Order: sequence, then structure tokens, then C-alpha cells
Amino acid sequence: MEDDIRKDFMEDMSEGNIEVTEITEQAYEDTDNKEENIEYSKPVFYTEVIEKKPKRWGKAAIAITLAIGLAFGSAFGFIADNIIDGLDKNTVYASQENQYNYVIDKTVSPVVPIAKKVLPSIVAIRIKQSVQDFFGFTYESEGNGSGIIIDNEGHIVTNNHVIDGSDKITVILHDGRELSAKVVGRDAQTDLAVIKVDEKNLPYAELGDSSKLEVGELAVAIGSPMGTDYAGSVTAGIISGLNRELFVGNRSMKLIQTDAAINPGNSGGALVNSEGKVIGINTLKLVRSQVEGMGFAIPINEAKPIIEQLIQNKKVSRPYLGITGQTIDEQTAKQYDVPQGVLIRQVVPGSGAEKAGLVRGDIITKVDNERVTTIEQLQKIIQSHKVGDVLKVEAYGELNRYKTVEVKLTESDS
Repeated sequence: MEDDIRKDFMEDMSEGNIEVTEITEQAYEDTDNKEENIEYSKPVFYTEVIEKKPKRWGKAAIAITLAIGLAFGSAFGFIADNIIDGLDKNTVYASQENQYNYVIDKTVSPVVPIAKKVLPSIVAIRIKQSVQDFFGFTYESEGNGSGIIIDNEGHIVTNNHVIDGSDKITVILHDGRELSAKVVGRDAQTDLAVIKVDEKNLPYAELGDSSKLEVGELAVAIGSPMGTDYAGSVTAGIISGLNRELFVGNRSMKLIQTDAAINPGNSGGALVNSEGKVIGINTLKLVRSQVEGMGFAIPINEAKPIIEQLIQNKKVSRPYLGITGQTIDEQTAKQYDVPQGVLIRQVVPGSGAEKAGLVRGDIITKVDNERVTTIEQLQKIIQSHKVGDVLKVEAYGELNRYKTVEVKLTESDS
């Protein structure tokens, strides 16, 4: 690649944006279901009697007529009563008065037992941090989020963006008690964090298996939208989609999509299944004027190994190539007459990439003989290895030539 082409190419390339935002504040009111009483009675039938004087027969005729009339009337009354009883079984007469009351039984929602099981393990989180404005004045800022108690030792999992930069963290339990909490560990790349309170034997959530989820099954979101005043709010919906690939923190992750309302303050709260088991950690909401009901949660199976490392090591050990890169798509490759791959925009000093001889402007095209066309693909390959592994990297570089180098993965500081 000639120097002037490489210079123009590097200056022209710019990073793209993902239109996904963290949860913004919003509140909803709950509406209670009440029993409905409908009053009605049996219908009243009226018969019209037409009287006529007999022309002949005298008293005998009258007696016979009365006897026949009595018999006919009894038969008619019996038949009419049976017909009316049959009609009453299927008909409600709302206009009649106080014969008896018909009560519509209230059906118990399947969400009720789920909420009773999970709510005690969900907490509201209030953070305070010192912020300096443009003029140098310092003031105290307050934020809110949610968390999930995950064991009897007082560990609570939440989102990293909930507690990031906090000077003071307060946890509000379901019973209203307020406890001070400290950060155990946090991971910006997955937007996960673990905090801890000095209180043991608190009720904790049961973690499920997100790999068994199916689209269409019940999903219940529990958290603290709009802050602590609405702590313990429950919304319900379904699993709308699985493996939705979006950026969380600093990397691409496959998330659970749900239409259960995920509002500001729900960050770090629980997404649970019909058994009351946590299958996701509420994290993102797609915010566009034409979009409604698209919330996302980190699958609990993805979160478990991160949580375990944060509790044990206070950080996540993650392999690191040592570059900042950008995807070169097919159109850009044709425009500049270069191969598709990952453009190296920066090489971290002292990293495995620098030691192997990779430089700014190189284009990574293969790793371990696997074709690489996007930065996301390169990240997945790196994440599938361990610290200390050696990768064979092919790159297109100076003088329009390919080179193959061996890069030892080091431990990422972030």
C-alpha cells in the first residue's frame, strides 16, 4: 500500500455508531383488577285473558269449559316453567331487579406467585458521586438502579453503568431497610458489576438456564424504575427474541429481547421465567420514536462466569491482542483497492501485537488460517482463547504485501 493511499485511507475511515441507549427514566401506574357484580333476575311473563260470554250450553257448558281451561292452564304453566328455566341458564337479564347477584370470579395471574418468590431478592440501588461543573464548582449527583441478591453472603449483581464513578452506594432491601454497599469488582466490557453488603442470610434469587429459553414464553421484569419510590415494580411480557447481537459495554454480546417494560432504574434488575428463575439481567432499551417495547437483557449463562471471576478475583482475566481496529467492508475495500479485514488504527505499546511487528495501517485478514472480515469476528476469535495463547495473524501491509506473524495474547487491563 503506497504511503499517500494509506494516509488518505486512515483519515477517511471513521467509526460507526450503534443506536442503542441505556435505559432512560419513565414511570407507569398500576391498575388493580376488581370483582364485578352484575345484578339480574328471571324474566316476568305477562298473559292476556280475553273473556267471552257463552251463547249456549248453560251451566254445564260453563263447568266443562272451566275444567278444560283448568287442565290446559296447568299443562301450559308446566311447559312454560320448563322453557323459562332453560332460558335462564344461558341468559342474563340486567334490567330486572334483585333476583340474585352474579359474581365474576377474579382469575389469579401467573405473575403473582413469580413476584412473591422473586421480589424479596431484588434491591434498589442509590448512588452518589461528586461532579465538577464547567466553572469548577463541585456538587453531589445522585443516580438509581436495581440489583439482584445472588447468595447468602450479601453479594449483589448489577450493571457496571449503574455504579460506575460512585462515591457512595446504598442498597434498599425489599423490606425497606437501607444498607451501605461496597464494590467487589466490575467489568466495563460486559457492563456487569458485583457489590456487597455486610448482611448475611438475605433472601437470594434462584438463577436459571438461559440456553433453554424459547421465543414466546413468559418473561417478567422486576426492578426499580424512576428510583426508589417505585422499587419492586413488576412488568410482564414474553421472550420476543434470542441471540440479538448488540454492543454492551465495550463488546458485542448476544442478548435476550423482551417486550416486558424495562424502564429507567430497571438497569441491573432481573428478567425471570415462569418458574421464578433469573434468566437475564436487564440492561438496554432500544430508544427510537417509531419503536416501542424492545428491551434487552444479558443472558444469565453469559453473566455467570463473569460474576464468578469478579467475586473471586475482583476482575475479569481476558486475553488481549493489543490493537484498536476497525472493519473494512466490501465497498471500502473496493474504493481503496485493499482487502477486506480489520484495519489497525493503533497498536498498544508493549503489547503482543507490537512485539510481533504489527503496525498502524496494517489490515488483518486471517487468524489461525480463518478468514477475518469484521472487528466483531476478530473479537470473538480472541475471546475464545486464553491469556498466553499464541495466534498466527496474517496482515496486509506496506508495499502491498502480506505478512504472517505470531502474536502472544496478554492480559487486558480493562
